[in-house]
Amino acid sequence: MVAKRKWILVLLIVILAGCSSTRIVSEVQLIHSLGLDLEDQKMKGAAITHIYGKEKTQVELLETKSSNLFTILPDFNAITPSQVELGQLRSVIVGRKYAENGVETLVHTLCRDPAIGFRLQLAVAEPKALTILKGMRHMQVPFFISDSVAQNIKTLNMPKTNLHIFLFHLYGEGRDPYLPYFVMHNDRVKLDGVALFRDDKFVHRINSKESFLLKIMVEKAKSGQIPFEVTINNRKESGLLKNLHSHAVFDLNTTKPIPSIMIKLTVNGQIKDYSKWLQLSDPQVLHQMEKELSSYLQKEATSFVKHLQKLEVDPVGFGDFVRSRSTSWNYSHFKKIYPQIKIAVTASIKLEQTGE
Repeated sequence: MVAKRKWILVLLIVILAGCSSTRIVSEVQLIHSLGLDLEDQKMKGAAITHIYGKEKTQVELLETKSSNLFTILPDFNAITPSQVELGQLRSVIVGRKYAENGVETLVHTLCRDPAIGFRLQLAVAEPKALTILKGMRHMQVPFFISDSVAQNIKTLNMPKTNLHIFLFHLYGEGRDPYLPYFVMHNDRVKLDGVALFRDDKFVHRINSKESFLLKIMVEKAKSGQIPFEVTINNRKESGLLKNLHSHAVFDLNTTKPIPSIMIKLTVNGQIKDYSKWLQLSDPQVLHQMEKELSSYLQKEATSFVKHLQKLEVDPVGFGDFVRSRSTSWNYSHFKKIYPQIKIAVTASIKLEQTGE
């Protein structure tokens, strides 16, 4: 009986092994980062890959032109001796012009490929994706985009983002998607703010300060920092406020034909470096600093929200919030009244761990 079970087990292993598709790393080229640009209505593709040799591994940049998105991968295979695979694809970056023309077809294609995970990082490049990938090849860092975004989400001002989140924002009524924005700076690739979309088209880039404001509005953030300048005892003080924990509470008033929204921002923060004359160990001075910082953050957040309304983009998801609180909802109507909605912001900052 035991011998019979052993033979059955061996037979199952043989069957399962025969059903698998084997890929040997040294015999394929794994694409880690894919770049797409649009020039004269033609598609230009670039890819960062690894070539695994006997003695060393080399980062290579592939380039091709194509009439459409769907022939990019076959075109890569036509110029490489090894088969190109997407199983290790970590990031897809598109040039600004490509993003301005819309990315819906691209994300459709990506989400239908079973070899691509939903944690894939999407990004926008200024001016071209090819420029960014050339910078990555020069640095010999094939995962720079995905690693840089992950690090900035964890420690700095980048809101959480990946393919899954982008799809949710793109197809969820009442919000617009956003992506990391990369540029070249002193021959190095740099994450330089957030790209805002209206539907699937890129319309504007926001800087690091505005990225911080977006982050604390869309998630319970435990990271991020914002520069400030306030006046304490008739003396100007500038520095950097580090966020330790924050959350935003939204309130809706629908008593009038056009609703109004109140946002209450609460931030537990830290100021490590500040002038010696500023005695934060004094409870009165600390309280005054918290009051001035709260006023500063409120002013900056209010200005940021008005800027979003002027652009007619909604990365915060005000429309989704109104939809969740309304018995009747019409997205087309909301988009028409969105720039006119009164959105008020209040902020409360409590300083912790002042370094004294």
